[in-house]
Amino acid sequence: MNNTYDLIIIGAGATGLMCAAEAGQLRLKTLVLEGQPKPGAKILMSGGGRCNASNIRVTEQDYATNGSIHTIRHVLKIISSDDVFMFFERWGAPLVLEQDGKYFSADGRAMTVLQALLRAAKEGDAEILCSRRVSSVALQNDTFNVVAGTEVFEGRAVVVATGGISYPQTGSSGFGYALAKSFGHQIVSPQPALTPFKASRDIFSHLQGIALPVRLTLWLKNRKERVSEGPLLFTHLGFSGPAVFDMSRHWVRAKEAGNTVLTADFLPFSKKDGLGFEDLPPLALKKTLKNFLGGVFPERLSLTLIKEAGLDPASSLELLSKDKKKKLALCVRAFPLPIEGVFGFDKAEVTSGGVSLEELEGATLESRLQPGLYFAGEVLDADGRVGGFNLHWAWASGQAVARAIARKKEKGAS
Repeated sequence: MNNTYDLIIIGAGATGLMCAAEAGQLRLKTLVLEGQPKPGAKILMSGGGRCNASNIRVTEQDYATNGSIHTIRHVLKIISSDDVFMFFERWGAPLVLEQDGKYFSADGRAMTVLQALLRAAKEGDAEILCSRRVSSVALQNDTFNVVAGTEVFEGRAVVVATGGISYPQTGSSGFGYALAKSFGHQIVSPQPALTPFKASRDIFSHLQGIALPVRLTLWLKNRKERVSEGPLLFTHLGFSGPAVFDMSRHWVRAKEAGNTVLTADFLPFSKKDGLGFEDLPPLALKKTLKNFLGGVFPERLSLTLIKEAGLDPASSLELLSKDKKKKLALCVRAFPLPIEGVFGFDKAEVTSGGVSLEELEGATLESRLQPGLYFAGEVLDADGRVGGFNLHWAWASGQAVARAIARKKEKGAS
């Protein structure tokens, strides 16, 4: 049994490497198997190559799940954003806090973060083998046999850190879901999340490149479901930006349940319900619609909104009827975005859905169906919003699993 590992981690992404780093510090004999030629491909893409490693404030409310939100809360207690900061500081990848609350690699290089994880894992004698795509896992005499190509590795515990199926070019194949199913686990239907929207009409295509703050509201059967605030970016095919990314995961789920409408408020910071025509001085009322909205929005956007309201840009405000003012206000404050759908997994930053949290043991993330089998990271039904929350989930769940395995080993030895 000397060749048996305390844990075998499947996947050398953010979750797997953090799990390996923590396991090494806890003196666990650790093996990481990665199907790709190199580890951490998705880390290098994070934050536009700068690696948005965490956020100054992380709570369970920053995550979506169809399972137990209490599990997410317990896991997040494992590591705070301050702990993340100190971990990477210790291993040679200092982070910097930006004004929006996001932590990035101080040198602007995601590679620095990856190298820190590899350094921490190797310091703990974790063995990392790349180009070892796992094909099956089976239990035999309380030991897991993990098959990768022609090789078979033995482990007392297995950690599934394979990720979801977003960005398949990084090696995300959905194997973790198949593995979970082979042990009887339920999978919440995977969907693309943190992804741009495709437009069903090209009314905004000429606005490509314009970005502005918005408040997006998702309506399901005339009931307000979700609100997302932040920048929206017009693209030649639809809509992108943080507000869109955060809303995409909720839109996909709501769309399955019935008719949805997504409205955009282009004046999210206004405390008024409409456009405040009643408060304008007499001189301002003599402005044309083009000049009035042109003082607030880029001209291309203001002309588009006026056109969608069915009005003449050359009309003066004082000659507008009450109904026409209402139409214009609705276009500006509650414009129904023409959404055809979201871009697929090749454009999605993360996967929504995955292994159900209901079938795992609290903060340990151990399978209730098969002792010794653990799941961590994006393979789980827990996805965070934009801003470093998904990497924070990777760090927290990776460490949670490593600590749980260490406690179990210590308990068994006592």
